[in-house]
Amino acid sequence: MQLDEDELNRIVAMFADVSSGVIKLAFHRARRRTEATVMQQATRMMQQKLKLASGVQKRLKRRIQSHLKATTADASEMKFWFGLNNLDPGMFSGGVRRVRGGLMIRGTYYERAFVAIIRGKRKVMQRLGKSAFPVVNVTVPISDEMTIALEDELFERIPDIFLRHFETDLRARVSSDAWKDFWRGKDQNLAAAERNIEVW
Repeated sequence: MQLDEDELNRIVAMFADVSSGVIKLAFHRARRRTEATVMQQATRMMQQKLKLASGVQKRLKRRIQSHLKATTADASEMKFWFGLNNLDPGMFSGGVRRVRGGLMIRGTYYERAFVAIIRGKRKVMQRLGKSAFPVVNVTVPISDEMTIALEDELFERIPDIFLRHFETDLRARVSSDAWKDFWRGKDQNLAAAERNIEVW
């Protein structure tokens, strides 16, 4: 995540008289809230676009990981990892339907496929030949359209999501009197605000 420095400076300038500790707390709180927002929106998007069954949110969230820099020097760096490898057929709406000679999954026929219980979990397996073995685990690939949708509809908005959370948190931390002074034309001491960031 690369932030718009001009927009970040604009927000920080509005709170130039706020202590560096308060700004630091707001910054880190905004990162955590951004993480939660992105996970929630990505999960919802994948569930809707892939037509997944209800109740798979927890399994989807395990596929989304965020990496936040531990050092404050790189506080603006946030990375997200999305697991877009194949999905279990049971995660899709409509599930798996038994038909003669195999299974039907999302309109696709899998010859010699069957459902097995392995270690207490349902698995869709498929025999590679007429014999009982060997067998392989059946999974459903995620379309390229899903990857493009995540990039275009969510990734591009992550910096804006963060800045919104950052400003909202700072607004909540300052008194109403401070805001009144600011909007009456109080000098925006950007240099002081920048020093607040530099001491992190």
